[in-house]
Amino acid sequence: MSDYRLYFMDRFSGHIEHRREFLADNDASAINIAASWATGQPMELWLGNHKLKHWEAQAISPEGPFMFGPDAE
Repeated sequence: MSDYRLYFMDRFSGHIEHRREFLADNDASAINIAASWATGQPMELWLGNHKLKHWEAQAISPEGPFMFGPDAE
């Protein structure tokens, strides 16, 4: 098993907000575990000095019944 680090990044500044360390059998398992912890913000998965994957921020949509454009009332 290897020790992986998942960094949760601020979507606006790109700075690290927090990290989560965990063990996994291999890189594919680590990627699946990390993906299950996705919160919509950018993330990076690292093993030692090697970045395995970067997740981009998911788009933020406004809450509520807002409409813009030609069909808006």
